[in-house]
Amino acid sequence: MRKKIAVIGAGLSGIAAIKQLTDGGHEVVCFEKAESFGGVFADKKIYEDLHLTISNYFMAYSDYVPSQQKLKFWSKKEYVNYLGEYLARFELGQYIHYDHEVRKVEKQAGKWQVTTKHGMAEQTDTFDMVAVCSGHFQKPKMPELAGLDMFEGEIEHSNDYRDKHKYAGKRVLCVGLGESSADITSEISEVASKCILSLRRYPAVAPRYMAFQEDPYFTIDTSWLTSRIVNKLPHRYHGGITKGIFTKYVNSRNDHVRIRGEWLKKSGPSHHQAVTKNERLFRPIADGKVVPNIGGIVRFEKNAVVFQDGTREEIDAVVFCTGYQLSFPFLDVSISNMRDLYKQMFIPEMGDSLSFIGFVRPQQGGIPVIAEMQCRYLSQLASGEKSLPPLSEMVDIIKYDTEHWQTEYKITPHVASLVNYCHYMDSMAKLVGCMPEIPSLFKDPLLRVKLLHNPQFAAQYRLDGPNKMTHTARSFLLGFPNISSWPRIIHFELALITQKLLSRLRLDGLRELSK
Repeated sequence: MRKKIAVIGAGLSGIAAIKQLTDGGHEVVCFEKAESFGGVFADKKIYEDLHLTISNYFMAYSDYVPSQQKLKFWSKKEYVNYLGEYLARFELGQYIHYDHEVRKVEKQAGKWQVTTKHGMAEQTDTFDMVAVCSGHFQKPKMPELAGLDMFEGEIEHSNDYRDKHKYAGKRVLCVGLGESSADITSEISEVASKCILSLRRYPAVAPRYMAFQEDPYFTIDTSWLTSRIVNKLPHRYHGGITKGIFTKYVNSRNDHVRIRGEWLKKSGPSHHQAVTKNERLFRPIADGKVVPNIGGIVRFEKNAVVFQDGTREEIDAVVFCTGYQLSFPFLDVSISNMRDLYKQMFIPEMGDSLSFIGFVRPQQGGIPVIAEMQCRYLSQLASGEKSLPPLSEMVDIIKYDTEHWQTEYKITPHVASLVNYCHYMDSMAKLVGCMPEIPSLFKDPLLRVKLLHNPQFAAQYRLDGPNKMTHTARSFLLGFPNISSWPRIIHFELALITQKLLSRLRLDGLRELSK
């Protein structure tokens, strides 16, 4: 069944939607308010020195993995080039209407009326379905802090930051820490007379390249910490591995590594919180260029800030790296938490005709491949090959998933869209019908090692199922080197067998008690 579908936004998720929906034979029209594709990575929308914190193999779509490139972290320019190549390779540009701002989306008589503005003219078109791919980064979140309205210095949100030189010679306060903040605070510290970083708690910060592995080539998202088998085992295995690594950090002779290790230990178990994957900040901290203050802000004064520990610092400017809040000004529905949606995609009462793509934040792994998987499911729903569960079942699943993710990430519950990449992708793959079959050690030992012990690349979900690319996917997976030594592989295999035996014994025991 061919549907006419509006895609809002030509960023990472919008591009995935165009590709997967057209692969399903649907008529797609994408509206992008900017003059180019790429969303937050588009020209002039983000600072030039940006480098991704997720490696290229996880930021690439599963049907176009840049296997000819070495494992690396793309710059902003390199990633935009990849997206451009992707659009050209699959001739997707023809579906994008640039400089078209979506002003209103409303449902009338079972159809969606989408009103867009292009130049001075407005136009309304009718669609069967709407896929919202506008992304998280639409409305900057500014904290409500006492006295901020009285502060006479410059106030800026990281969304508007472009260049460090405006802060030359100034006393600057940076508030909050994420991937962007690590870059921005580091840059500002190079030119400011003083740079203070205010945080409410010690965050978990991971390096781009994973230290203390057998091969330093591997990145944080291609380490054995993010393999399928480690995520199958109880958290104590993950905790045991990271505890040993953190101890090595703390004992390091390099000050910036030691400080990061101390912060990691103070932050709590990394598997229970959002992790910032950008260690750049710790060199300027070690060099004294950035002065951290942990505990939070009490109030601002006209030219100063007072912290919870009683410290008062005179400042000239504040840069808030405090994230974004959900914003859908073109919709008459209000969404405050993406966890209220089925698979963080669908408002249960509205069915599958309105979807939200890419509003999932993986603790490890990249958003593009998650958006791609969501769109493979959406395409099947649009075609009638699949259908959403009944309303009551969706409500139960939402409740279960919400409680599960809130428990798993209990240290940072405010990150309301945070999920475990491995678990979320597998759950979506089962819906799509592309969940890879893990062979036994006797049937196909090489593929088993790649699927269980290596990174959970999205290519795994092209081995089978709709639009499969079996040969290409298998070649890529088998060609990627093992990230674990054979002793560690054997150790994890034995641990998995032990866990299954214990689970079976517990189940048998419960059955006996129930008799």
